[in-house]
This record gives sequence, C-alpha cells and structure tokens, in this order.
Amino acid sequence: MSAGLIVLAATGAGLAQQNDGDRRNTENPPSIVDRLLDSPRVVVPGPMTRPMSRPTTGAGTTGYVSQKKKNPAPKKKLSPTAYEAQSEESFVARKSRLPARPKQVAAPVLDPKLAARNPSLRRVQSADTSDITGSITPLRVRRVQAEDEPFGPVGVRAGAFLLRPSIELQTGHDSNAQKVANGQSSWFNTVTGQLQAQSQWQRHELVFDLRGSYTAYNNVEGLDKPEMLASLKGRIDVSALSRIELESKFGLTTQFPSSPDAVAAVRRQPNVYSFEQTAAWVQRFNRFEATIGAGIERNVYQDAELTNGATLSLEDRNYNEYSARLRGAYEWSPDTRPFVEVRVDHRERDLPVDFSGLARDSNGYVLRAGITLGRKERLSGEFSVGFAHRSYADPTLNDVQGMIYDASLVWLATGLTTLRFNATSGIEETAVPGASGVLRHDVKFTVEHALRRWLVASASIGWLRDDYVGAGITNDYLRSSLALTYSLNRSLALKAEYRNEQLSSTNPGADYSANIWLLGVRLQR
Repeated sequence: MSAGLIVLAATGAGLAQQNDGDRRNTENPPSIVDRLLDSPRVVVPGPMTRPMSRPTTGAGTTGYVSQKKKNPAPKKKLSPTAYEAQSEESFVARKSRLPARPKQVAAPVLDPKLAARNPSLRRVQSADTSDITGSITPLRVRRVQAEDEPFGPVGVRAGAFLLRPSIELQTGHDSNAQKVANGQSSWFNTVTGQLQAQSQWQRHELVFDLRGSYTAYNNVEGLDKPEMLASLKGRIDVSALSRIELESKFGLTTQFPSSPDAVAAVRRQPNVYSFEQTAAWVQRFNRFEATIGAGIERNVYQDAELTNGATLSLEDRNYNEYSARLRGAYEWSPDTRPFVEVRVDHRERDLPVDFSGLARDSNGYVLRAGITLGRKERLSGEFSVGFAHRSYADPTLNDVQGMIYDASLVWLATGLTTLRFNATSGIEETAVPGASGVLRHDVKFTVEHALRRWLVASASIGWLRDDYVGAGITNDYLRSSLALTYSLNRSLALKAEYRNEQLSSTNPGADYSANIWLLGVRLQR
C-alpha cells in the first residue's frame, strides 16, 4: 500500500514538471546559444577547444571514450620464402613513394690549358658523382702546405702585374783577375740588379725579366765588365686550343779574356750586343701539340780600343741569323710530354768576306728529341738530345757537326734538398783564322740543401768545352763553387761564396787557375 503511494506520487511530480517545461517553452522559447549549450553532442569552438565527434553509447560529455579496444589478431608466422617475398614487395612499395632523383647536371668542359698546368682539375672532373644522394658529410680540413721558398720574395702588385725587384751588392778577391797564366790578382766590387714582372690576367700572359750586373776591379785596369739580359715574353690565347707566343731578347756581354777570339792589347774587352725576336703559333689536336715558329737575331761587336790609342774595327764579325722551327709534342700523361723538333737557320755576315779573307756565311740545322716533365712537386723541366750540322760558303772551311744536348731539370729530392741540372749545346761563330766555328757544350750540376729554413747551403760543379773546329784548339773549363745564404727575413739576406776556375787548353800557354772569394748582401721585395 505504501509502495504504491510512492510510485503514484513520483509519477504525478514528473507529469507536473513536464507540463511546466512545456509551458515555459511556449512562453519564453530558448535561444540558439541555449540550445547549443544544452546539447550534449556539440561543443562551442573556442581558443583552447576544438569540435569533438559524437560520443558513443555509454560515453560522457567530456569526449573520453570508455569503449574498450579490441586486441589485434596475432600475426601468423611466415615461412622464410614467404617472408623474403613480402619484404621485397614492401621495399618496392616504399621505393615507389620516394621522390624522383634530380637530374644529373653535365660537368662543364675543362679547358685543356688549365688541365695541362694543373692536372688535379682533370682528376676532379673525371670523378664519378652518380652515387651522391645528397647526404650531409663532414667537411675536410685541408692542411696548409709548406711554401717552396719560405724566404722567397713577396712581390709588389702594380695594377695587373706582380713585380719582384732585387739588388745584390758583393765584394771579393780574385787571385787571377786577368784569367791568363800567372795573371794579376785584384779586389773587385759587383752590383747586380733584377726586376721580374708577370701579368695576373685570366687570359693571355706577359712576362718581363731584366737582369744586369757591373763588376769593377780595383787593382787591374781594363777588366771592368758589364752584363745584361732582358727578355719580354707574351702569350696570346686565341682559343682553347690555339695560342701565339712572342719573345724579344736583348743581351750585353764582353768577350772572355782567355778566349782565342779575344782581341789582344786592348784597353778593355769590347762589348757584344745581341737582339732577338721570335714568334710561334701553337695548335693543339687532342693530345698532340704542334708548334711552328720563326725568328731573327742580330749580333753587333763594338770596336776595340787598343793600348796604343788606335781603334780596331770588328765590323766583319757582325751578322744576322734567320731561323725557322717545327716542333711536335704528344701528351703521354698530364705530367709527361715527349717531343721532336727540327730547326733550320741561315747566318749572313755584314761583310761577305771577313778581314782574313774568308766567306763565313753559313747554313745549319738541328734535329733533337726529348721529353718535358711537369711534376713540380718532384721532377720538372726539359731534357733533349740531338744532332747539329753547319756548312759554310767558303770551301776552305770545314763543316761543323756533332751531338748536342740541352737540359733544364729540377728534382726535389726531399723537402730540404733540391738538385738542378742545366746543359746547353750549339755551334757558335768565331773569328780565329782557319777555324770554321765553335762546337760548345756547357753542363752544370747544383745541389741545394736547407740546413735551416733560413740557412741554405749549395754546391755546384760545371764543365764547359769550346772546340774550335779546323784550328785544332780545344778549351776545357772546370768551375766549382760553395755558397751559403743566411736569410734574416723575406727582404734581406747575407751571402758568402767561394769559386774555383781552371782552364785546360790545347793552345800552349793558355792554362790558368783562379780562386775567388765573395761576400754580399741581397735586398729583395
């Protein structure tokens, strides 16, 4: 009875509440905001909220999902063959989703001239970069290489040129200043200057080299000796495979007192001037390089002033030389180039017949083969051997011919030791009665060793032979020296040197020996 009353009362209260809600909705209908706030399915977006999906059955209004997830089905064990097949399919699927690899850019065409001067460029360009995927690799730290000449000149920049000026002052004593048997000794002073200038252009090149010296003897008159050598080299790069090479030279020297060509009883030996101009066209065909060139040379002898006051004309010694050459070289490797060369020339005297009644106009040719080495860090330079021949207009003059060799090699044996080998050969002119010409061979070997970077010792030995063909005279000069250079800095150095010269001649009474001591200072920039 009591339970039924309770149920009946609850039911009536619910009905009354429902009637009140319906009446309230009729009189004051709810706004859109109220309806949104009363809805359990939607949350008003705000700065820190986001719309939420409709909760499932049994979930609260906070968005927490209380439904329990089902456990995944256990994976089936695969056989080794099926596992490999599935792995391969998965790899192919992943690879198909990778972005396309960028197209490989073709390497730029390498200039053969740059590759010849720097072989490392060719190796870098030939490197295979097809496997590079763009991964980041650590940068390589390059070691700073030691300078070849730590106390060498720095140079001065003047516009597009690099200048290297230097001056050297020396004083010394010569036990045989006259360079004759039982010659007189004398103290002497020497001033030597040099100026090198090289262009810094990307294309073409211009190199100027000027060297001059003057030696004054204090105790013997008539031995003062000026010397000068100036050269101007130019290269015009017409294209990547073609270039023009131009060179002008000027030389000033004096005749050697002990030479059979020296004029006797003179106040001082006369000067000899030489002017030379050459031009060449160089064309490259893949690894083969051809050079064709021509040149003209002028040699002038100063008149000699005799001790009795008279003047002796040396006009019959003046001559012009016209030459042409053809050279072919093959690039066996970036550092090695064998070559062959042929050269022909014609020498024409100012006077058809000299003062002794001989017609000394002549024709000659030179054939030689050699090799050029370009490994500056080890062995560099050029070496060649060949054959030279010269015939003269006068039938009484014998032809001059013989083997010749030329070399200019530098070998860096160690980081502190350098070996140099120089050799020149050729057929020179002479005025000795009965002699056709002079077959000359000059060889010099030098060793330099750095006791310290600032203290360099050097030793050299040289041999010079002058063979006067037709006159039966052969002069052999043996020269040796020891030198020490102490560099205070890159601009100032002190030098000390000892030289020994000996002449052994088939001409009676011409042999001599001389000992020379020198001390000097060198200023350079």
